[in-house]
Amino acid sequence: MGVAVLSKFTCSMCIGAYAGALGSLGVGFVATDSGLTALTALLLVLGLAGIGWSARRHGHLGPLSMMLVGAAALLVARLDQPAPLTILIGGAALALGASVWNVWLERKQSSCCVEPGEGPAPEQSIPSK
Repeated sequence: MGVAVLSKFTCSMCIGAYAGALGSLGVGFVATDSGLTALTALLLVLGLAGIGWSARRHGHLGPLSMMLVGAAALLVARLDQPAPLTILIGGAALALGASVWNVWLERKQSSCCVEPGEGPAPEQSIPSK
């Protein structure tokens, strides 16, 4: 939904309504090209930080690498106007795929079930005096 709204800032019929709504919220700078680029970069850095944080826990650097490539492709597509649609779609697909892969690794690691014989050793009772 957010991508659909952000992509409509280029519509000449709707720009006035968006500028008025964003200005009333105090974030009118977002309706500019530099504002959208900064917002895109900020959100990509936030996504990279989240995947980097969880990569420390599960130890797989694949999702982080995939997200780095996707974020770079999205920023190149954002800064290179007019950008080829394939770069934009490819970057978004890589970023989304990295997020899904990261969530899958997190769920795989935090399994609630323990196999028989793999649990903690039973505590030995201490004889009382």
